[in-house]
Amino acid sequence: MGKIKSRVVRWQEAAERAEDGLSELVEIQQEYQDWRDNLPENLESSNLGSKLDEVCELDLEGALETAQEAGGIDLPLGFGRD
Repeated sequence: MGKIKSRVVRWQEAAERAEDGLSELVEIQQEYQDWRDNLPENLESSNLGSKLDEVCELDLEGALETAQEAGGIDLPLGFGRD
C-alpha cells in the first residue's frame, strides 16, 4: 500500500486537473460558438439553435478562473507550519 498523499498535494493535483479540463471545455465551447455564429437564419430558432445557445451560455470562463484561483491559493499546512 502506497503512502497517502497530503491534503495540500491532493488539492493542488485536483485544481490542476480542473484547470486542464476547463481549459479544454472553453476551447470546445468556442467551436460551438463559431458553429452558432454561422448557423443559417432558418435554424437559429430550431432545436439545434437552442442546444447551441445552451452550450455557449455556460460560464466556463468563470469556472476556469475559479479553478485557477484554487490552484494558486495559499493553503494552510497546520501543526505550527503556517
